[in-house]
Amino acid sequence: MVDDGDVSIVRVPLPERLGTPESAAFEELVSVMNGIAYELWGNDDFVYTAEAEQASFRAQEFHEKLIFAAVLDGAIVGRVVVDFPLEEDAITATLLVDVAPAIRGRGIGAALLAKGEELAADGGRTALSAYTEHPVGSLPDGGDVVRAAAGPSGLPADAPEVRFALSHGYRLGQIERSSQLTLPLPSATADALLADAVAHSGGYRTISWWRRTPDEFAEAFAALKERMTTDVPQAGIALDDEAWTPERVRQHEDELSGRGEPLLVTVAQHIQSGELAAYTEIAVPDDGDKAEQYDTLVAAAHRGRRLGTLVKLENLRRLGGLAPRIHRLLTWNADENTPMLAVNDAFGFRPHALTGNWQKTLP
Repeated sequence: MVDDGDVSIVRVPLPERLGTPESAAFEELVSVMNGIAYELWGNDDFVYTAEAEQASFRAQEFHEKLIFAAVLDGAIVGRVVVDFPLEEDAITATLLVDVAPAIRGRGIGAALLAKGEELAADGGRTALSAYTEHPVGSLPDGGDVVRAAAGPSGLPADAPEVRFALSHGYRLGQIERSSQLTLPLPSATADALLADAVAHSGGYRTISWWRRTPDEFAEAFAALKERMTTDVPQAGIALDDEAWTPERVRQHEDELSGRGEPLLVTVAQHIQSGELAAYTEIAVPDDGDKAEQYDTLVAAAHRGRRLGTLVKLENLRRLGGLAPRIHRLLTWNADENTPMLAVNDAFGFRPHALTGNWQKTLP
């Protein structure tokens, strides 16, 4: 129950245009979320413009995204986003709940979560995911932790976010590690990694592109991206299979370009068969010194040949020529994904944060 009777939970429509009376609530919400992000991370790494957020929410062909805000005394103080995958047999929904730090503890987060769960149930979804973020500087050296089914890490049991999730019937399904790499990569490190990768990856070549997948690779690349829900560690979490087509690849590229974060992609191709065997993506922002590594995948049949290292090295080389202002790269991996974490360690990635993927099953 919300402790303050002046709080209401209202739908925030996605505006057609910004800078209009109709866009005021959306723009206010973006500003509030940016304040929450800055409070959590201590920097603007996850601060976004209203234009970027509008582009992200406008992409609704494969995911339906509903936004509700908590309003207190006429001001937005929190939100829940409900993300529905639109595959025909989808059973999942993702809830993103955030409340301004100054007014936490009044039941507003619980009210937002309840609204999200209500919408998910109305949409016929039974498997929910929610997330908590834990910057490495906030993690205590000792104390009780909550662990997922797999992986060595744990989240602090006394963290307010952890207590909140547990008290509302969620279990910790998976922990993701985010890691940060300082760029440029030292020459000695790059040379050693490349020599090892080349020694193991005979019969493969790398191909790179920027912003848009070449038409000749669109179908094969879509098939490779489809493996992200089948070939990656997912112990303890519910995922819907995703059907990827060249059209979906184009939509994803357009969304990220609209956000001002177009993709730089490198794939490994098996020369004899022409099959795409691995890929990695970096979302390169239009400004700033931080980029984000998105998917990295080596298809199961091609593992053990250092292809993950090979494509990451080439993508970093391309990044250095394309955007030399980028000096930090963030990446996320399942805590139990030992092979990819070992690759990251070899590159010099250092701990940045832990993300809790919390699961709840609805009746």
